[in-house]
Amino acid sequence: MSSVFHVIEEELERLNEAKAAYEAAIAREEQGAPQIKRVGRKDYLYLARRNGSKVQFRYVGHSNEPKAEKVLASVNKRREYEELLKGVKNDIKEVRKALRGRKI
Repeated sequence: MSSVFHVIEEELERLNEAKAAYEAAIAREEQGAPQIKRVGRKDYLYLARRNGSKVQFRYVGHSNEPKAEKVLASVNKRREYEELLKGVKNDIKEVRKALRGRKI
C-alpha cells in the first residue's frame, strides 16, 4: 500500500510545481479587465483594475492599434492560465484528501 501513497505524493509534488508555474505565468501577463470607451467617433482601450474599493483605469491606446491587440491577447492568455490554475488547485485538494488516510 505504501507504493500507492508514494505515487500519490509524487503527483502532489507535480501539482505543486504546476501551481507555481501557473502563478508565475499569471504574474507576467497584463492585469485588469479590458474596457473599450468611445470618445467622439473613436474607440479607446483601457484596463480596469481594482485598487482597494476604487476602480482605476489605465489607458492603453486606440482599440485598433497593435499594442491594444497585444494587451488583449495577454489578458486572454492570463484568463486561460487562471482556469488551468483553478483545475490544479482542485486536483491538489483531491490528492490531499487521498493522503489524509495514509498509514505508514
